[in-house]
Amino acid sequence: MIQFEKRSATLFLSFMVLATTSCVIAQVTKTETAANKSVAAQDAAAPAVAGKDAAGKSDSDDDADADLAAMDKSAAKPATKSADKSSAPKAEDDTQQKQIKQLRADAELRNEQLSAKLASLKAENDQLRLANEVAQQKQSQALQQLQAEKGKLEAELALLNAKDSTAAAPDKSKIESLQRAQKLRDAQLTDELSGLSAEQNRLKQNQDVNSAKLQAELAASKAELERAKVAEDMLDMKSRVKIANLKREQDQISAENGLAAEKRRAEQSKIADEQMRATAVAQTTTAQITNRDAEDKWRDAVNAPPTYTMEPFKDGVLTISDRKIEMDGPIVTGTADNVCDRIDYFNNQDRTKPIFVVINNSPGGSVMQGYRILKAIETSDAPVHVVVRSFAASMAATIATLAPHSYAYPNAIILHHQMSGSAVGNMTDMEQEVKTMQEWERRLAEPIAKKMGITLDEFKAKMYAAKKSGDWDEFADKALQLHWIDNIVNEIREEGIRKKPSENRMPSWMFMMKKDDKGSPYMSLPPLEPYDCYFMINPRNFYRVDGR
Repeated sequence: MIQFEKRSATLFLSFMVLATTSCVIAQVTKTETAANKSVAAQDAAAPAVAGKDAAGKSDSDDDADADLAAMDKSAAKPATKSADKSSAPKAEDDTQQKQIKQLRADAELRNEQLSAKLASLKAENDQLRLANEVAQQKQSQALQQLQAEKGKLEAELALLNAKDSTAAAPDKSKIESLQRAQKLRDAQLTDELSGLSAEQNRLKQNQDVNSAKLQAELAASKAELERAKVAEDMLDMKSRVKIANLKREQDQISAENGLAAEKRRAEQSKIADEQMRATAVAQTTTAQITNRDAEDKWRDAVNAPPTYTMEPFKDGVLTISDRKIEMDGPIVTGTADNVCDRIDYFNNQDRTKPIFVVINNSPGGSVMQGYRILKAIETSDAPVHVVVRSFAASMAATIATLAPHSYAYPNAIILHHQMSGSAVGNMTDMEQEVKTMQEWERRLAEPIAKKMGITLDEFKAKMYAAKKSGDWDEFADKALQLHWIDNIVNEIREEGIRKKPSENRMPSWMFMMKKDDKGSPYMSLPPLEPYDCYFMINPRNFYRVDGR
């Protein structure tokens, strides 16, 4: 009896496991069948929408045929032959062409937008379908777990049956506890399967709703595309009719214009003959004007070949050729480049003919720039002659005095004085700056004192004996006695001016003129190079260095 009861319990447990498994399998099969029916419904809806679109297009084609018939009747009227009246249809045709282009552009843009929207809806539908497949996979995994548990229970029941012969009473209580556990587990599995079924139904409903929305939007998009296409075809047909009418009018106008063109060609031939006669007269006049301009240029230029003399100074007359370099204004950065480059250029032309450096008015300037000019004069193969016409001071006076050949008008003024400058920094910096200035003075002033036949100290003493400020200035005839100038000239002949002066040339240093805060004019000088200093006359602070 006990053994029978054990077998009955074992059979009952097996039956419960099989019933639970069958419910799960039936629920999964029902879910898959519903999903397949939804997909089939979507596939069946597409031909219906296409048929509806085709019907809408047929109605639109009938309307388009009616409009074209009306246009053919209006096009049959005779076109106006006047060229002035044809301008209005042309303008209207251009407007319709623009409207057609605009409608085509709008239709293409709308088509692109609808295509993008359709692609988005298809992607969303694919996403929902993927989610449904994931849910189905989860249900399959749950079913597999249930089957595994069923197998485990069957194994336990088989084990209990094997032990049935040895322990009847204890096994019965254990079977009852297992039955209770099995019932509890069946209830839990039933709840889990109900939740899975509800989730699957919700996913299916969402998929059905989204699919319906997608189909509705797709149908609306297709209908709108068809309407746009019909409107575009209508406008295109109207445009072709208008163009045909305009072409007929244009052909008629072209025939009329051909007659007018023949008349114009006859008139143009007559005008061309008159223009040829006028052109011949104009060419004759132009040739006369050209000859007159050439004569004026010939008169405005020195047409004789230039002459160069190896002895430019004779009987108080100095002859200056076109190998001339002017050095006016303050000697600043770049002045040495201007003078030295020209000395090199004239030497490369001819290393025997004299070169002339002419100083009209110079207050002096940078010792570095001036020293470069002195060395260029000293090392030049062609003899360099320095000429002072009005005023040469400081560095300019040093260049004139130390040049191998120097000249000046009797009333020109030459001025020598001590070098001046400024020092900025601590005591050591200022001491070094003073030492640099003293060395420059020794290198530039000692040769002048030696040419005068005195020492440097005697030269400085004579400066302050002549004037308390130390600015020793003399007219050129007195400077000749002091050996500051080699020759006094009474006449300077400029043979280098080969063309008629036609411009009021402004000295380059005039572009350096500025005004201070008080409105006083001054000349702005560039900052000096390291170890350089300005050696120039500046009693009224007219020359000022930028940055000070």
